[in-house]
Amino acid sequence: MPPMKNERQPSKPEADKPKTCPECQGRGWVDNRCSTPHSEHRCMYCNGRGCDMLGKPCYACQGTGLIEVRSEDKTPCPLCSGAGVYPVPESMVARDFVYKPGRRML
Repeated sequence: MPPMKNERQPSKPEADKPKTCPECQGRGWVDNRCSTPHSEHRCMYCNGRGCDMLGKPCYACQGTGLIEVRSEDKTPCPLCSGAGVYPVPESMVARDFVYKPGRRML
């Protein structure tokens, strides 16, 4: 029996549509944070005390009073290659990618 005009048609599965990349959350880049040598500084959350006002160990420095200063190294996402969606549609060209090396990202 064919469906009536007012009946809902089953929707087509959206498995073929690209979804937000799970690796980079749609940014197109991943942040490879690296510690630099001699990069420990006084914790700004506990002011180097190592504990909060109640005497519990500081959540930021885990009670050491020091935290690492890290530098950012943005590289294209290894899963989507900078597109921000996965799987990357064949029709998508590089200028449509979210990550554009050399441009300042906010």
